Amino acid sequence: MTRSLRLAPVLAMLWFVLSDGVASGVGFGVFAILIALGAVRVARPPSDREGPTPPRLRWLAVPRFAAFFLGQSMLAGIDVARRTLSPSLPLDPAMRDVRIQLPAGLARVLLVATLSLLPGTLGVDLHDDRLTLHVLDQSSDIEGDVHEAERRVGALFGLTLA
Repeated sequence: MTRSLRLAPVLAMLWFVLSDGVASGVGFGVFAILIALGAVRVARPPSDREGPTPPRLRWLAVPRFAAFFLGQSMLAGIDVARRTLSPSLPLDPAMRDVRIQLPAGLARVLLVATLSLLPGTLGVDLHDDRLTLHVLDQSSDIEGDVHEAERRVGALFGLTLA
């Protein structure tokens, strides 16, 4: 409960910025914040709620992760645009399984969300330590890209991965 009380003002400020402070969106904003708080609560597996404290987000690592994410988004977006505009349409889509090391909980959820937001990849399934992705080009270094993103997400939580 106290976690929700700390997160609610952050979400409210985010909503205020995204809605340009327009008062007509307050009702929907409150609804969206409540849904987000519920999603955060549900996203944590029962073992995290009852067992040891899950790793905490390290706020000082956020700018470095944001720079990584924005850089990767731009590079992937350019690659997808190039493939789309090319007359030969060089696509080789596939479903790929990649083993991940992040512990269950928020870190894994953030990894899947990060990969799904990057152009050219979409998280399809997460089961135990196996992540299934839909990719636009199976000949690219999918595992290397996933493990780099996983390392960056791990750093957000102070986790060192092998």
